[in-house]
Amino acid sequence: MDPITHAVVGLSIAVLAGEPLAVSNPVILGCVAGAIIPDGDIIMQLKGDYVYLKNHRGISHSIPMMFIYAGVLTGLLWLIFGNIALEKVFLVTLMGCFSHIALDITNSYGAQVLWPLNKKRITLDLLLIYDPMLIIVCLSVILPYTRSIIPPYAAMLIFTGYLVLRYLMKKLAQGIAFESLGGKYRTVDFRILPSMIGLIKWHFILSTGEEKVIGEVNIFPRRFKLIDIKKNIDTSLYKLAIDTPIARFFSQFTPIFHIDCERKEDGYIFKFIDLRYYLARDFLHHATAVIDRDLEVVTSLFHPYTKSRNVEV
Repeated sequence: MDPITHAVVGLSIAVLAGEPLAVSNPVILGCVAGAIIPDGDIIMQLKGDYVYLKNHRGISHSIPMMFIYAGVLTGLLWLIFGNIALEKVFLVTLMGCFSHIALDITNSYGAQVLWPLNKKRITLDLLLIYDPMLIIVCLSVILPYTRSIIPPYAAMLIFTGYLVLRYLMKKLAQGIAFESLGGKYRTVDFRILPSMIGLIKWHFILSTGEEKVIGEVNIFPRRFKLIDIKKNIDTSLYKLAIDTPIARFFSQFTPIFHIDCERKEDGYIFKFIDLRYYLARDFLHHATAVIDRDLEVVTSLFHPYTKSRNVEV
């Protein structure tokens, strides 16, 4: 989720806690700051896209860090305002912090919330990265006019209902995908993800073991589109590719990626594709590893957001 969405969610939590809207209210400030602060790892962008994307939503988004953030923010607010209700400020700020990781695991990027016990990114694949419905519900809680019409508990019920609706939409999209494929492919693994744009559009990746079938499902009106079928490279080439620095990064960066191989007279060119995000007829993140005939890595490049960007790994 983007920082504005996180801030609006944090503000709505503070309002639900019964706090008056005021920039001088330490509870409001703590909750909003707590809802934003995990994305402070953007400071790693100073070292480049590779360092930032490698670490984004890692330790900074873990459960232990939420308590540290809340403690530090509460301490800062105490220094600024002096006599504050420490327990309430800490608890509401902590709620803001937890709202951040709760939202981040609802989209396809996920977060390492269970670090250090588990470094796997947890993801529910339910919401878009920028979800307008979430903003609308939060504003109905924050704005005095809408709050007088829609009670806060009703807004929470609406949001809960929206999450249930997204889950049902996901299941419906999965059913449409399987029905359209007609049992043509053996299913070893199946993943369905919300589209980057469009509330009623979903993407899927079906793995057969020998290939990956990638497609798009539109729920209303009901449409199915086969985007691509990517053949897996053979085991020996896969072992060669997966031992490169960029492969080690990619396996941490995304749980769903594909490797293509182009044989050259003087070696191999391996191309890595993050299959989570499909936009404008292409996938968002790519990488390249060039290996010479002596099986040494010559080039290891990450291409974030566009193939024209080259970040050496």
